[in-house]
Amino acid sequence: MIKLSVIIPCRSEFPNVCHTIYSILHCWEADGFDPKEIELIIVDNCSDDDKYPQRGTAGTTSYLEGRSIYWNAVLRIVRFPIAGNHAARNKGAEIARGKYLFFSDAHMAYKPGFFKEILKTVDESGGLVHGAIAWMGAYPPTEGGIGYAYSIKLGEEWKGTWNNYKLAEDWWYIPAQGHCSVAVRKDQFLSFGGYPKIHRTYGGGEFYLDMKWWMFGSTVAISPKSIGYHLASGRGYSYNHDDYIENVLGVTYALGCDDWRERTYLNWLRKSKKEVLDTIMARGEKEYAPDRAFVEKHKKKTFNQLLVERPWDKMNMDKYGKCNGALTVFQNTWLSLKDQSPQTKEAYENSKYQKGLAEFIAKDLSQFVYKGGEA
Repeated sequence: MIKLSVIIPCRSEFPNVCHTIYSILHCWEADGFDPKEIELIIVDNCSDDDKYPQRGTAGTTSYLEGRSIYWNAVLRIVRFPIAGNHAARNKGAEIARGKYLFFSDAHMAYKPGFFKEILKTVDESGGLVHGAIAWMGAYPPTEGGIGYAYSIKLGEEWKGTWNNYKLAEDWWYIPAQGHCSVAVRKDQFLSFGGYPKIHRTYGGGEFYLDMKWWMFGSTVAISPKSIGYHLASGRGYSYNHDDYIENVLGVTYALGCDDWRERTYLNWLRKSKKEVLDTIMARGEKEYAPDRAFVEKHKKKTFNQLLVERPWDKMNMDKYGKCNGALTVFQNTWLSLKDQSPQTKEAYENSKYQKGLAEFIAKDLSQFVYKGGEA
């Protein structure tokens, strides 16, 4: 066992990945850690490393495999034949030797102090911990220009959107956050089942993981002194919005969010082909069935119980006397949109869950309903 395993899913990320791994190593040493106590694991998922001419021009790992960083086992490489960064992260975690796992995108740079603070927060909070996210070119990082959390937005899609509100100087609890830089104990990650096993493109899996941590009785936190710079770059694969839809409808099924899953389906039905969405829904119920059973067995709370209790806000009130979890529910405005699509309106009227969802929103979430242009 070593202290930290850094897992970097990559698809055709050269040369960004070179800058990323050296930023991580230099930050680790600057934070006072032993260089022998860290390993970097690149999970190469479907890169074009066999492209000619290759060395130093494309792919991800072939340029690195001839260097001492690889032969000295500081850098490890595993080939993963599925082009999805969440499933690749699971694979990296399986072979990791560290007490802690750190998942990083392949196009990052890290400010000194990052690892010292984030691992301290993992120990103190006992759960999943995100780094604060700035962006390349945004230097020095300024208040209001750093992403600290996701705010939950429901009723149209099932997702989080960026929240740059700084609650405190030390770490605090958050509902969720983007996953370009996140740390956790390896034993907890494996016992909680990690990321979704099925993954078709970027999106959905990060919000799934954070919500699962809360549902399983653990926590999600932000370490504001752990600042990582995200390089906006191409993701190295083609993107089809149907793949994103399938991710979201799949992970909501896995977490048992059947009412919100149906609402998301109905929202996309306004502008999508019903037969395509129905196929996605049916396939997801088969593919995510094992994950759904696992979540059902281990959860301490349902997703809707989290929305009512909002433990991140409650714990921040206890810790700091203030909170800003931020939840928005699109209900009244969405009902108007629904009526503009005959097939959506018909599906809504015949739906299994929407009457109960409307009652739940009115009873427990009315203060979070988006008012639109209402006075």
